[in-house]
Amino acid sequence: MKVVIALCVLFVGAYCVPVLDEQLNNQWNLFKRVHEKQYNSVEEEANRRNIWEANLAKIQKHNLEADLGIHTYTLGMNRFG
Repeated sequence: MKVVIALCVLFVGAYCVPVLDEQLNNQWNLFKRVHEKQYNSVEEEANRRNIWEANLAKIQKHNLEADLGIHTYTLGMNRFG
């Protein structure tokens, strides 16, 4: 019984770990270099990376909609990422 509970806890913990898009590694590193970003821990960088990826996806979606004429302006990434 304890083994089953331990496995459940491990599964839930692994499921909650954020998944980063490995294809964006070069863009992330360029963003950090251009905007002189440094983070105090691996956890903080992972959190910031998740935020950056979500914002990048919003920007790309918006700009695609702008190309289709839905919006009259485009967005771009800035230092706040």
